[in-house]
Amino acid sequence: MFKRILAIVFLQAAIGYLVLPEIFASDIDGQELYTTHCVLCHGEDGTGKTDLGSGLGARDFNDKKFQAGITDEQIVEQIANGTEEKMFPFKDKLSSEEMKALVPVIRAFGK
Repeated sequence: MFKRILAIVFLQAAIGYLVLPEIFASDIDGQELYTTHCVLCHGEDGTGKTDLGSGLGARDFNDKKFQAGITDEQIVEQIANGTEEKMFPFKDKLSSEEMKALVPVIRAFGK
């Protein structure tokens, strides 16, 4: 009986581990995060044509080649780790769920 209860508890924990981050991520306002953390360099329109963005060579999120050539996972990785001499890493400022919430915002510029 104890083994059965332990198995059920383990299964519920595993399901919660896999499902809950997605539930919480859906409650995060990606647009608000973009406005707070990304607009300064990438601009409201995602072109990267801001004073700071132009100086750093910020990526244009409207660029079809960029959008087609990068996966969602790579976008999250770039947000987390930044790019040498261009983009500040956000792994210490944003949670994994918050970084994932930025992906649809970035993808929307390419449509």
